[in-house]
Amino acid sequence: MKSIRSFLRRSLIGGVVIVLGAAGAWSYYDAREQIDELFDAELAQNARMLGKLYQSQLSALDVESRQELLQELTAGIFRLRPPSLSFPDGHEKSPLGHVYEDKLVFQMWDPLGQPLLGLGVQGVNLTYMPIPGYGMQHTDHFDWHTFTLYFPDTGVWVTAAQREDVRDELTGQIALHNVLALIVGLLVIALMIGIAVSRGFRPVLRISRQITARQPGYLEPLDVREAPDEIRGMVDALNGLLARLADTLDKERRFTANAAHELRTPLAGIKVHAQNLEADATDEASRRAARMIVDGVNRMTRMVEQLLTLSRLESGTEVPRVKVDLEHLAHELERDLGHMAQQRGIVLLLKIAPEVTLYSHENGIYVLLRNLLDNALRYTPEGGQVQLVIRVDATADKGMTRLVTMEVLDTGPGIPLRERERVFERFVRLAGQKTQGSGLGLSIVRELAERLGADLTLSDSPLGTPQMPGLMARVRFP
Repeated sequence: MKSIRSFLRRSLIGGVVIVLGAAGAWSYYDAREQIDELFDAELAQNARMLGKLYQSQLSALDVESRQELLQELTAGIFRLRPPSLSFPDGHEKSPLGHVYEDKLVFQMWDPLGQPLLGLGVQGVNLTYMPIPGYGMQHTDHFDWHTFTLYFPDTGVWVTAAQREDVRDELTGQIALHNVLALIVGLLVIALMIGIAVSRGFRPVLRISRQITARQPGYLEPLDVREAPDEIRGMVDALNGLLARLADTLDKERRFTANAAHELRTPLAGIKVHAQNLEADATDEASRRAARMIVDGVNRMTRMVEQLLTLSRLESGTEVPRVKVDLEHLAHELERDLGHMAQQRGIVLLLKIAPEVTLYSHENGIYVLLRNLLDNALRYTPEGGQVQLVIRVDATADKGMTRLVTMEVLDTGPGIPLRERERVFERFVRLAGQKTQGSGLGLSIVRELAERLGADLTLSDSPLGTPQMPGLMARVRFP
């Protein structure tokens, strides 16, 4: 179940459809039953009325007049036919009659089965069936409901009949009206269900948007003033978790920052004493030991600086974006790291597009590129090459968006494909690496790239060889 709102809409509307469908079916069959009872009663009433009228007519005549009347009835003189009526299009009745007259007939028979008085339709002849009660007769095209009565006083049988499709048509019309009413009701109910479900989940969606819109470092509690009772416990628990997480992260940042700051002073003192020891040493072994102490202090100092950088990044402090001159920034990096490149006999080349700028955090970009160049210079063998390339690329949407691409390429050993994701973890160093390091450089680079909204990828370097594939770190800023 992916969406509670969709589930509720489907379930409620589906339940309403089933209930209304059952109600419609029940209404249809109940209407048919009531119509059958009404028309059956009408048939019985018509037959009884005709028989009584005939009986009263005969009782008012003398014997001779009765014989003449019977002869005339037997001869068909009083065979009645409905008048030929016309009706406007779409109308079923007029001041002179109704179209249903062609669907109602009756017939009288004497005790021998001779037809007497009757009201019929062309081509429809009821069959003499001296069985009292309700029945069915079939003509060439239709079924007829019948009711037959015997009148002992006059010795006649009277049958009143009605066509089956009269009942079907009336039942269909009632059912159609009911179905239309149910459909309109269903649409209204579906609309009301959709509105009610949407309004009911509006506080949940507001809380969801609060969570979605948060920045990674924003751990303030959620606003629960409009949270419904059903999720208030969950929101309170989440706020408690955020509070504990904020406290834990704050303690971690304070510890890292304090430890790094406290380590700076003693490290600087150790370095000064080691340099003094190296200067005062009288033999080569002492000087070599002093230089090893200085190198160790330098590595420790670098790790402390990186820990401080991570602490500042994790603090989540927002820095205003400014217009950064990338060409100027690249030359600053060249001045800062040129001495290291010269010491290791590595060629450091800059390929910078003219007048390329970027609105971003200048210090963040500087630290990012410095870490990438520092890594490249450290792991590239002596006599190798490191390049910094900065250019502007147009995207596939006809140049409407431009990407500032920064690439650091080297001729070092590179990183195996299966290890390229793991090297971004803190304090991770690949097996077999002889160059000393802390394993924090690429972690800082990824953290900075995410915070600056850039895309960071690692791949083989175009400068590499089969023996030394090299590494290309590409950072793209929109």
